[in-house]
Amino acid sequence: MSEWVVDGVETDLDAFHLGPVDLSLRPGQAVAVLGSSGAGKTTLLRTLAGFLPCREGRVLRDGVDISDWMPEERSLGYVPQGLGLFPQRTVFGNVRYPMELRGRPDANERTEELLARFRLTSLKRRYPARLSSGEQQRVALARALAAEPKLIVWDEPWQALDVEARHELGTVLTDLRATEGVPVIVVTHDPDLAFSLADSFIVLDHGRVRLAGDARALLDRPSDPFVARFAGYENVFDRATLEAGRERPFTAWLLASAGPDGVAFGTPEAVPTIGVPSTWEGLVRSARPNPEGVRVELTVDDLMVVLRLPRPWPAKLPMAGDRLRFNVDERTVHRLGSAAGGAR
Repeated sequence: MSEWVVDGVETDLDAFHLGPVDLSLRPGQAVAVLGSSGAGKTTLLRTLAGFLPCREGRVLRDGVDISDWMPEERSLGYVPQGLGLFPQRTVFGNVRYPMELRGRPDANERTEELLARFRLTSLKRRYPARLSSGEQQRVALARALAAEPKLIVWDEPWQALDVEARHELGTVLTDLRATEGVPVIVVTHDPDLAFSLADSFIVLDHGRVRLAGDARALLDRPSDPFVARFAGYENVFDRATLEAGRERPFTAWLLASAGPDGVAFGTPEAVPTIGVPSTWEGLVRSARPNPEGVRVELTVDDLMVVLRLPRPWPAKLPMAGDRLRFNVDERTVHRLGSAAGGAR
């Protein structure tokens, strides 16, 4: 088991600058790296793996500065988006490969153990082209573990997987942390699996760290529209949209709370009962039952706002064209942008 520290790391790739980034990882800890396309997520992983040099800062493993070490010297398992499986090798050959490079005498036995652990034994003679996306991901993880890494960094592990395969891979990664104590850094756009796997989060924006903290920090202080939507906020409005409708009452009320990038708030409950005080009203566009109740989309001013009717479901579901009233708790309204700092 190892502890890792990323201390003020900066790197340049062509005209793109990443950093400074600070991060610490205890044995078995998982960190999710978030950000929109071009934020620097893959650049960070490649820097940690040693494929890109650090311009400033240090990467420490158990207190030892490994910033100048070659990738193969770092004891780090890097899984790129394309997985990097060898198409000419079978599943068995792919998983065995890291042990071949190290001349491990029990490579065959250890390969069989890993295949069994990741439920790949029946597939060991197949080639990657004949595997599903989920099976390929399990092969990539088994091969990474075959190198006995002290850290695994994985770029979009759930990309192109169906719901069942995502759940299965999330279970495998959770088990890996618990049994091996290997820390994990993942880049992901999947909120459910990120929250189920990660202990902490880093949000990158154009190479800069916009937010670093645990799930509570992510939920309580979304830094920008991307983070707000990732964290599950369904009502996210950019400042330009609010400015355009500033003459309308609800839009103007939101604009007063908005930051440079706009505003976000949670999913309020509708107030369907006559006599219950409410502030706002909108026209129903759609109503869809789900396990938590009824998700209602309605138009307020020119904005599309999402509400919730909690279970038990009402005897008559709202229909398009109905009017619903609702309140928004002022404390749940978050500023977004460089001046963001949580609820106003």
